[in-house]
Amino acid sequence: MIIYPGEFYATDKDELISTVLGSCVSIALYDETAGVGGMNHFMLSKDNRILYESEAHKGKYGEYALDLLIADMLKKGSQRENLKAKVFGGSNVFNVSLREGAKIGDVNAKFAFEVLEKAGIPVTVSDTGGPEPRKIYFDPKTAKTYLKRIKGSMQVADEEMKCLLDMEKSLELSGSRRSRETKTSSTARPEA
Repeated sequence: MIIYPGEFYATDKDELISTVLGSCVSIALYDETAGVGGMNHFMLSKDNRILYESEAHKGKYGEYALDLLIADMLKKGSQRENLKAKVFGGSNVFNVSLREGAKIGDVNAKFAFEVLEKAGIPVTVSDTGGPEPRKIYFDPKTAKTYLKRIKGSMQVADEEMKCLLDMEKSLELSGSRRSRETKTSSTARPEA
């Protein structure tokens, strides 16, 4: 199963979950007792907008992505107290900083460790930061992870940038729709 930005997948089947990461981060969770594992792929740590376009956008933000994955794993028989994590990604594949001056990859990786600590889920393995994208293969049944660094490839950075721009454009369109709806509803006042 291949997951893309904003997606997550959990299973109790014998299959690999894979993804390619640049500045994005994936948290792989596993419950060895139940034989259930899963992985998410988030693009940004937090949704800085008050309203998001749809439920589909939630998985693109780390603040929602972990909860979505945990909920899916619990449905498949995991116990929250048995969960362990592996964290990957957060590389700085393009030289873009946030307003605070931090690199997107660094912020995403730091956020992943903080949210896992807050949730009480121990991190057993991590590979974050640096300049290179990674391809991750995760075996949910055994909790084994296979990692391949993608050297000299700007394709991942280009794809991530396109996803970020598409997401921003989609949210801006959604915001302008809400703005028009608000204006329409605020001018149509019922008579007293």
